[in-house]
Amino acid sequence: MSKKKSINKMSVLRPDNYIRQKSRNLPVNECLINSDWKKSQLCELIISRKHVTGALTVCFYLVDLLCLGVKDTFFKFNISPEELKNLLERRSGKYQLINISYELAHNIIYAGVEYAEEYGFKPHKDFSSTTIYFLEEDNDAVPLIKVKCGGLDGKPCYTNTGFDSPERERAILVQLEQTAGKYNYDYILPASSDMYFADDDN
Repeated sequence: MSKKKSINKMSVLRPDNYIRQKSRNLPVNECLINSDWKKSQLCELIISRKHVTGALTVCFYLVDLLCLGVKDTFFKFNISPEELKNLLERRSGKYQLINISYELAHNIIYAGVEYAEEYGFKPHKDFSSTTIYFLEEDNDAVPLIKVKCGGLDGKPCYTNTGFDSPERERAILVQLEQTAGKYNYDYILPASSDMYFADDDN
């Protein structure tokens, strides 16, 4: 196949297919996370990779280290550095972002996925179908970094941050009752000011 035909074939790949098939060949540009992630254990990770043109493809991962793992994920394909800067500035009112190494970002995501799977929670469907391929393969080539998961005594702690419907909330609590067992999980439901910790007397 000629070089021209090869380039044309690559150019017709849909963005999601490009991420699945080609994105690991791009060098990592930057990894960002909310500065309070260790305290909150709710992580907004932003990983960008750079194309030879200087454009960026960026994947976003919302990772709940307390219980649910990768709750949300999406990507922006082939955007300019200025577009990414503007996007981050619009989000900066919510929290401060700090730079971290790719290795730490990788370990945070996979620690969340593995912890959630212990209790039967799968990552967001777009992670499994697309944005997992933006990450390096999870093998010994990526150094293992220990990441704390779970709440008190390592027990899962479900927190409804206001986005889960009552039906979703109930389904999560039922699943925790089945997989963790009674008194072996905690929950915080701020919408109703309802909190429960397994060590409570009630």
